[in-house]
Amino acid sequence: MGPLSIEDALRTLTVISASLILPVFAANGETNMEQWWINSAKKDCVGVAPKSCFEIQRSEVLDPRGWQLFYEPIKGFDYEPSYLYRIEVRITDREPPFPADVSSKLYELVSVLSKNVDAGLRLTNLWKVASVGDIEAPMNKHDQPLVFEFDASARTYAGDMGCNRVQGSIAENDGEALILDAGMATLMACDDMTVEQAISAALRQTRRYQWIHGRLRFYNAEGKELMTFTPGD
Repeated sequence: MGPLSIEDALRTLTVISASLILPVFAANGETNMEQWWINSAKKDCVGVAPKSCFEIQRSEVLDPRGWQLFYEPIKGFDYEPSYLYRIEVRITDREPPFPADVSSKLYELVSVLSKNVDAGLRLTNLWKVASVGDIEAPMNKHDQPLVFEFDASARTYAGDMGCNRVQGSIAENDGEALILDAGMATLMACDDMTVEQAISAALRQTRRYQWIHGRLRFYNAEGKELMTFTPGD
């Protein structure tokens, strides 16, 4: 074989260079596939500016306490609030250069594996306390019904215990199981704290709820009924 011409040498160098460069591009453009849970409501969050973020879980089994904020868009995902999603996501490296305030990853929907109405949202409402323990239709110090507001999306609750008001967070709510974190209450002193003490204890002990015969009913771990509510006006 005779000596290579300049053109042949250049073509050979081009092929060798391409073979060396391609693996670098492949490594930088690595693609991963993951399956995520997407919560039924977005949460307020702050990135470069305030916005609404997804809440996701990467675990196989849904954990009511396992939600994490996710700040990036998911390309192709037509999200509707009030539904719990299980989705498959393609994750790829963003091609540099890109701004410092932009994620190095791109996220794209591959498929929606499941989409179900979040049963826990039925808790969201204004509710009048119909009973607590043996006390029927308790009233506050102004002789008005006691009203509680539960917001399943924000995972918060607030209400009138008779003398003081309380507000706190919902630690667990899957449409049946219900755990309320200890709330913060005002500190007014009243002559009769019977109702307030009963409500405070009931909130701490609640582990499950049901909607039966027109009433929302809270139960402890042993199935004893603690409180009942009717829908507020």
